[in-house]
Amino acid sequence: MTEAFLQYLFEHQLLENKEFEVLSPGYKNKDAGPDFFNAKIKLDDIVWAGNVEIHINASDWNKHQHFKDKSYNNIILHLVLNKDTEVKNSVEEIVKTKEIKYNKTLYKKYLDLMNSEQWVHCQEDISNVDSFIVHQQIESLSIERLQRKSEQFEALIRYNKNDYESAFFQALAIGFGGKVNAIPFELIAKETPLKILLKNRHRLESIEALLLGQSGILEDVEEEDAYLKEMQQEYAFLKHKYQLNPIRKELLKYSKIRPSGFPDVKLAYLAQLIYRHSASLALFYECKTLNEVKSLLELKASDFWDTHYKIGVSSKPRKKKMGKGAVNHLIINVIIPFLYIYSEKNGASTEHYLDWMQEMKSEKNNITEQWKRLGIKSENALESQGLIELKKEFCKKHLCLDCKIGHKILTLSWNE
Repeated sequence: MTEAFLQYLFEHQLLENKEFEVLSPGYKNKDAGPDFFNAKIKLDDIVWAGNVEIHINASDWNKHQHFKDKSYNNIILHLVLNKDTEVKNSVEEIVKTKEIKYNKTLYKKYLDLMNSEQWVHCQEDISNVDSFIVHQQIESLSIERLQRKSEQFEALIRYNKNDYESAFFQALAIGFGGKVNAIPFELIAKETPLKILLKNRHRLESIEALLLGQSGILEDVEEEDAYLKEMQQEYAFLKHKYQLNPIRKELLKYSKIRPSGFPDVKLAYLAQLIYRHSASLALFYECKTLNEVKSLLELKASDFWDTHYKIGVSSKPRKKKMGKGAVNHLIINVIIPFLYIYSEKNGASTEHYLDWMQEMKSEKNNITEQWKRLGIKSENALESQGLIELKKEFCKKHLCLDCKIGHKILTLSWNE
């Protein structure tokens, strides 16, 4: 038995006690203090309003030293699985304590979910849940995911002392780095101030030299190429001029990445974005449609990259253009979340960002494909983000009790 399950029973009014009635569970406290605030309980024909605490054993009250804490003096009911002792609050008053009665079938279903080794715990039961409830959960989680991603950029905004343009540039760099090279790309961006890049924006060679040089990629390359030599010389000059510190090139990863995703060519795309559009937050913020955003990301690498995916290694001639998948990844994971938080801070509407995500095709990855096999298909990027959030933040963390789908499955078993 877990306290989480007992709290779930109380919150959803699934207790089978007859000696008291839960008129309202109030709201669940996620911080320190009582488990539930402002509950209403009918006990002995009297309606009590106040806080509720829940434990496995009544003696846990003393173990947690609640008897010393004034914040527990307004407890109107102490619910426990095992009333092994009487307990008092900090003013020596006896706290009303009742043993919880619950449906054993419901508890068995809960254990089945928790102990399931399936890809998602409810894999055997999800088909019994009304599609409206499933999509309601997906929709709410898609918005939660967008808000959570937006909040993650708060650290960059603080780091840059509310310089939103610099924070946006660093967020873009993280996005260009992708899952594998996000950290080294963030370090490169932080060690290469945007104001320095913009001072040299008139020459693409200078921007490429700065980004590639700061990544350490230009070090000790023996390839005989005029443009490469020019970049190396340009970087040596700019490094000395601005007293720059490159990261260690060993931080960059190449294994299990397709050549089109190598960090060298990704930095070349980032250089193009700075050269053409200054990687400007203001420019993206002014976009009224998703197509306007996409047009800013129509990036082609310079001619040098026609024969390179990686510095020092020649490849067959091919024009390098940022693919649709990479563009969508950047929009979903960086541009929309950053614009979302920027708009919120400026008191502007954020609804159109949700519309943009609904315009975009659903992402195709292992998670969305697995959901599809279970009969749950995402129709657009907003829904695919919701499914990713459901898997990563709920299923993977065994949070069935906090999930609308899990709740429905449990209540179906309770009603059997």
